[in-house]
Amino acid sequence: MAQKIILDIGNTLIKLAHVESGHLRDVQSFEDEEILLNSISEQSCSGGIIGSVREMSSHMFDWTKRQNNILLLNSDTPLPFKIAYKSPDTLGPDRIALAAAAYERFPYQNVLVIDMGSCITYDLLTAEGVYVGGAISPGIRMRFKAMNAFTAKLPMAEPTDKTPLIGYDTQSSLQSGVMNGVQAEIEGVIDRYATNYKDLTVLIGGGDNKYFDKRFKVNIFAASNLVLEGLRFIMEFNESQ
Repeated sequence: MAQKIILDIGNTLIKLAHVESGHLRDVQSFEDEEILLNSISEQSCSGGIIGSVREMSSHMFDWTKRQNNILLLNSDTPLPFKIAYKSPDTLGPDRIALAAAAYERFPYQNVLVIDMGSCITYDLLTAEGVYVGGAISPGIRMRFKAMNAFTAKLPMAEPTDKTPLIGYDTQSSLQSGVMNGVQAEIEGVIDRYATNYKDLTVLIGGGDNKYFDKRFKVNIFAASNLVLEGLRFIMEFNESQ
């Protein structure tokens, strides 16, 4: 049976989901594009949407052209909210999708949506349905890699959900600096947005949120697969036009 598919092509992983009765199902992650293509090449696709933050390979582009009604999200795609970003053509489709997920979940509210992936992104959607912009910050693995790459002796450290405030050796000091630093950054950013936008709702997702979901001292709505959610919502909005 033909199915609608959603593809979130990120910097590190490619996420695939099918849509059934308006809901995501069979969410899978792939590190290799060829493995993904082998998985979907024999599927009959009745429509879908792709959001890609990187250039697609020729094989992926050829597959996309062979499908019917596949929407490739970009700055010209019709949206249910307004984008006030000064350079919309440089706005990543992942951030557009995150704003769409926020709009569907919390219409007519000020929403700060945070995504913790390769980078940590902050995106604001106002109660008037306007995407204003936000910020991009290095993700936790990028911070660990930077300290390892740009120093002579600091080792590569790994993220952990149990981080001491005071590191007792080099490894735990690196972990404390990154993990506690990211927590302090996010809580500080939320405080500053909340000062400027009344009744701010905070929505957070991304794979690295798993290290922090019980650590934040502020009220946050946590959700997985926010980009996929937003892509589905954009696809359904365009189908209804």
